Amino acid sequence: MEEYIPFFAFGGFISIFVLIFAYSYYAAKKRAEALRAIAARMGFEYQEKAGSLRSKYAHFNLFARGHSHRTINYLHGEKNEVEVSVTDYHYTVGSGKNASHYVQTICIIKDPNLDLPNFFVRRENKFFDYLGKLFGGQDINFPEDDKFSSAFVLQGKSEAETRNLFNHRVRDAFGKFSGTNAQIEGQGDSIIVHKGVVVKPEELPILLKDTFDVYYAIKARDTDY
Repeated sequence: MEEYIPFFAFGGFISIFVLIFAYSYYAAKKRAEALRAIAARMGFEYQEKAGSLRSKYAHFNLFARGHSHRTINYLHGEKNEVEVSVTDYHYTVGSGKNASHYVQTICIIKDPNLDLPNFFVRRENKFFDYLGKLFGGQDINFPEDDKFSSAFVLQGKSEAETRNLFNHRVRDAFGKFSGTNAQIEGQGDSIIVHKGVVVKPEELPILLKDTFDVYYAIKARDTDY
């Protein structure tokens, strides 16, 4: 009987693998169906893939990371007179046993009336970002706004233009992302927001609202309270 143990073990391994694959396929199918229904309600178009999206926004930091990039469950349309794209974006960093796989739902607003300097905002990690600064890492801070400066790392190709963009109204709009893993980028006519996670279909309107809140704050940055 003992001589059959390796075969039983192998068969068990195969069964577990098949179950995992079947569940992943089922979950992916259900997610696609839910997003397709949400797209219809929002007046957006739904596509299974958006192969050209990454090349369209290749100048952004997010799309320059890693390899094996995929964009699936692509929702696209117009809302509040601007172009909106929402998609699940996959990429891999490293290879083999050292590979790390990332997937997040991202929201992009494209407005030809915008002319933004390059900027990138993320949560600040006190220890690692302190070490990064010692080796020349960029973090644009505001002496008059310690709350924003201690919560976020802000980077931009032009520090002067980035500082000018992030007035008190814009910095206040980013307060809702404090303590989260949200990352926000802007350049030219586009803004990208993601939270480092796959957003549940029913929570998609929250991601959309968060992105529009950033967009409206930037649009109104020259208006006094």
